[in-house]
Amino acid sequence: MKPATLQMSAEEPHSRPGARARHRFAIAGVALALAAGLGTPALARALSHSWTLPIEVALIGVGFVVALGFLAAGWALGRRVDRLSDEARRDPVTKVGNRRHLEECLAHEVDRAARAKMPLSLLMIDVDNLKQLNDGSGHGVGDRALSIVGDVLNDTCRSRDVAARFGGDEFAVLLPRTRAAEARIVAERIRTQLAARRRTHDAPLDKLLTVSIGICDLGSIDAPRAQLLLEAADRALYAAKQAGRDRIIIFERTPPTSTVILLDERRRSRKKHTRFSG
Repeated sequence: MKPATLQMSAEEPHSRPGARARHRFAIAGVALALAAGLGTPALARALSHSWTLPIEVALIGVGFVVALGFLAAGWALGRRVDRLSDEARRDPVTKVGNRRHLEECLAHEVDRAARAKMPLSLLMIDVDNLKQLNDGSGHGVGDRALSIVGDVLNDTCRSRDVAARFGGDEFAVLLPRTRAAEARIVAERIRTQLAARRRTHDAPLDKLLTVSIGICDLGSIDAPRAQLLLEAADRALYAAKQAGRDRIIIFERTPPTSTVILLDERRRSRKKHTRFSG
């Protein structure tokens, strides 16, 4: 398993579900309607000779129809843009986010957690035997295994969490406002749910479908950077794979060697050398 790398694009803004294109387009439609409304007096006067209504009522009627038309068009166009945007950020096999979606959310959440001094955890998840499933039973069974893992993530993760397929047999789950100890509870829930679901499937999924999970939180790395958080979680995942698979390991930063202890050891060494030479 190769170390994960994360490439951020400064040109792509972070996309959150709250900022929907349909709302922006609807507002833009109203603005266009107001602009078009400036031309409705001339239109109303041109048509008023065939109407029995006063010119003021005609103006209101024409303006209302124009505004309603622009609003409906903006809303429909915005929904279409939302749908295309969601599809561009979703993995078609697993129905979770794709790597692009994870990169955008990870950069945003790391920056927000650092500014607000809030905890943030990342799970890196690897499907242990995907190659064996693909080679032994075909890629259809491998895709089914990935789909089951995606269903478990969608059903297990909280509304604020971000689940994504990182690539190949790897997934990632971003857990805002969550420390490593709390993230382990989520990871255990994922393994438990997956174990329950694989027992409902025939061989080889009932035996081979397991996951290894590495965990890291923002407080365990040297600086609040998305790349460092990803690499640390990936190292924990590698350790879980090396330890036998189907397990969870939390990343722990190695404490730096104390300079005071080193100096004390050097002093004792010099004293011993002086005693023996004397």
